[in-house]
Amino acid sequence: MRPVWILALAASGCRGLLGIGDAVVVDVDAPVVTPDASMPLDAPALCTTWQLPGLDTCAFPPSAPLVLSGGAYTYDTRTAGGTLSGPAGDVLASPYTIMPGDGTPTAVLSISALTISAGTTITVTGPKPLLVLAWSTLAIDGALDASSRRAAQQIGAGANEGCTTLTGATGSDAVDPGIGGSGGGGGGGAQGAGGLGGTGGKVVVAGGAGGVAAAARFRGGCPGGASGAAGHGATAPATSRALGGAGGGALRLIARDQITVGSAAVVSANGAAGAGAPMQSACGGGGGGAGGYLGFEAPVVAIDGTVTANGGGGGGGGGAMDVGHDGEDGAASAIAALGGAGSSSTCGRAGGTGSDTASLDGHGGASFATTTDCMTTGGGGGGGGAAGFLVIASPAFTAGASATISPPVTR
Repeated sequence: MRPVWILALAASGCRGLLGIGDAVVVDVDAPVVTPDASMPLDAPALCTTWQLPGLDTCAFPPSAPLVLSGGAYTYDTRTAGGTLSGPAGDVLASPYTIMPGDGTPTAVLSISALTISAGTTITVTGPKPLLVLAWSTLAIDGALDASSRRAAQQIGAGANEGCTTLTGATGSDAVDPGIGGSGGGGGGGAQGAGGLGGTGGKVVVAGGAGGVAAAARFRGGCPGGASGAAGHGATAPATSRALGGAGGGALRLIARDQITVGSAAVVSANGAAGAGAPMQSACGGGGGGAGGYLGFEAPVVAIDGTVTANGGGGGGGGGAMDVGHDGEDGAASAIAALGGAGSSSTCGRAGGTGSDTASLDGHGGASFATTTDCMTTGGGGGGGGAAGFLVIASPAFTAGASATISPPVTR
């Protein structure tokens, strides 16, 4: 067994930016990728001149440079530091795990240089956030995707962890058999607050509160809340709920020299949509997930492509004889994800839109009024998910005319 490194943190203001607590422990059981003769760097010597607050780079010797060209790659952070696998399932790298002082494991890919070519997609999933240390340059011309998506059942790396008050609240259950649908779930919170779930039913029941807004942290986004259970008079399955969407994942990209995001590149950590009400349930819709975290740190950071951490749309409420519709997943654009439509009978209400460049908050789901004349049960719309974080630490940051950045950058 290799020695365990305990790395003391610098007592600088950058500690909060890195999201690392009072100590870092290297997981001794994580596979180690050691330098080889093809590496253009003298890593042991170079690390003494490249130190980061809270992170001893000498403890993370880099692997050889990687140029990923064409096809779909997967970075899965489930085991140890995770694995980067190629289109054929071959393992290209087995990184480290660090344990910040708050006890949250983080996967670390330490690499001489990383190039993601046009036409290449890396999907980053698993329970741990991903930190990439590039000892020279990190060039992205393809897609680096840590988003969560409802239809694909994809959950971004590090999403939904340690959320507590940032999670959207569950909508209230219907209370009166035959005439009451349930409330929609609240949207997940992050940099903004999640949208309020819509009230449900002719006998009005409350939707769930949205997750609260918080300061930047190197964690994934938080989920939306589920709807309340439907009224017992609705056609089976009357006790169903519509589930909330997952939050976006967390990526932190650090390069010793330069990070570039080309004009056709997409780097995303968007939240997933809230689900629409199941058939004949008269449920509310689920809340949308909040956007996650994207961090860029290098002496030069140049973004010409699309970089987003948007919230997902809330799900639509359903009626006693039909369904509500799923919201839209957070999109790689500056446009808010739409909430799902309510039931075709108009007795279910639409979900709220997610965050966009104009609003860090998710929007509330549509509600029933106390004077509604709807004669069947129906559910309120789910709230939209809030914006995540785009954190850039660079003395020479530029955004080109073709860049799409949402939400606005936090410096």
